[in-house]
Amino acid sequence: MSRSPGCLGRAGARIASFANAKSGAAVVEFALIMPVLLMLYFGSIEASALFTVDRRVTIAASTVGDLVAQWNPDAGEIPQATLDDYFDAAETIMVPYDATGIEQVVSFVAVDGSGTTAVLWSKAIGGAVARAAGDAYPLDAATQMNQLARTGGYFIAAETTLAYKPVLGLAFPDPLALTHISYFLPRFGKCIDAAGSNACP
Repeated sequence: MSRSPGCLGRAGARIASFANAKSGAAVVEFALIMPVLLMLYFGSIEASALFTVDRRVTIAASTVGDLVAQWNPDAGEIPQATLDDYFDAAETIMVPYDATGIEQVVSFVAVDGSGTTAVLWSKAIGGAVARAAGDAYPLDAATQMNQLARTGGYFIAAETTLAYKPVLGLAFPDPLALTHISYFLPRFGKCIDAAGSNACP
């Protein structure tokens, strides 16, 4: 059975028009690139929030350490209520992010002439464990406190840890442990006692 030239012409025209059709190309391209764009968008949200919270954890540790360092030993020991206020002040730095589960430890450490460190007292809050009096305090080789360790004296170590829960849980599905330690020298250069420690000579 033969086909007329007109039928073949119409069929060829339809095939040609289909091949040249571009009306659906944009939809297909959009469908292909949309998942990538969404991944980049939500990933940037997660990364930005993570950076901000990590920075606030750093500031929280610095705040507690700096406040303890400013205490004047001539005023006596630091009351527990004052230390609690320091911890509370540091926790408010996390607002508006969730600070549930934040752990804070502040330790007052003595260093003798040989560079040996010993914790004089340590206070903790939020489920954190305070360091035991008399224990050596580990100093990383790159820590600037090592210079102090060669001369003797005192320093304050403030540690803050937060199990950060991602905003969306897409890029980072599991909580991330954010930890920072800040070191300070006592402003008055003297031993600072905390409530109930009686650690200063």
